[in-house]
Amino acid sequence: MRILYKILLIVGLLLLVIASVIPIYWTFATSLSKDRDLSKTSRSWFPPHPTWENYRNVLGLKKDVYSVGYQFRRTILNSIVVSVFVTFVTLFLAILAAYAIERLQVPLREYISFFVVLTQMLPPAILVIPIYLILSRFNLLDNKLSLSIVYVALNLPFAMWIVGSYFRRIPASMEEAAIIDGCSYLKALWKILLPISKPALFTSSIFVFLAAWNEFIMALVLTTSLNAKTMPISVAEFMGRFYTSYPLMTAAGVISMIPPIVFAIAFQPFLVEGLAKGAVKE
Repeated sequence: MRILYKILLIVGLLLLVIASVIPIYWTFATSLSKDRDLSKTSRSWFPPHPTWENYRNVLGLKKDVYSVGYQFRRTILNSIVVSVFVTFVTLFLAILAAYAIERLQVPLREYISFFVVLTQMLPPAILVIPIYLILSRFNLLDNKLSLSIVYVALNLPFAMWIVGSYFRRIPASMEEAAIIDGCSYLKALWKILLPISKPALFTSSIFVFLAAWNEFIMALVLTTSLNAKTMPISVAEFMGRFYTSYPLMTAAGVISMIPPIVFAIAFQPFLVEGLAKGAVKE
């Protein structure tokens, strides 16, 4: 019976991995196809005439502002700047807020924690119009900084939840001893809590980075030009009214997957440790 359970578990995991990998592989195979070969690619596992031309077009070195390559490179750069900025600012604010709620005697901290989690139940779609009207009134539309501030506000509650849940598991006696020895609260946070909390910090940073990197609705409404437009908007613009270049769109999609994959692989040990130790549990 135990052997049968292990076999079923392995088969189930293999099916889950295959189901997860096939869409990525199909995207990659389409990105190597020519437009005229799409009907043949859909009936086989690999394009009949594979080519890297789509990647050369997407990453073309032309400086023409109307070229596909130039626009895609600009939006990739915007996404990197926005995602990295949002990750660092969100993590910094989440650490301070979580420390204040979990370690200091903040009034009504139980209610604060509850409302922090409650905000995650609001879908971003219902916030688009109010945020658009506010930014429009202050002439802050089509701006990377304003877009980054919106992303920080959207991701801060979740980061606070992760970091605060991890702080709660650390014995308060450790920092109390440091405070008795003369450390301030901020120094105890920096010297005692943060080194122990690396798994939670990396876990929250990965989630925040991926959320900012893949966000579409806010960027679609709040940005209009290459000054602030992000990568998901650029990929969607490959879909025209009368014609859609699926090979170019999938090539752009494959390229856009590389930074999150590298980011996740680089910090995978911390991510697994953070999740295993309850960084996302209340």
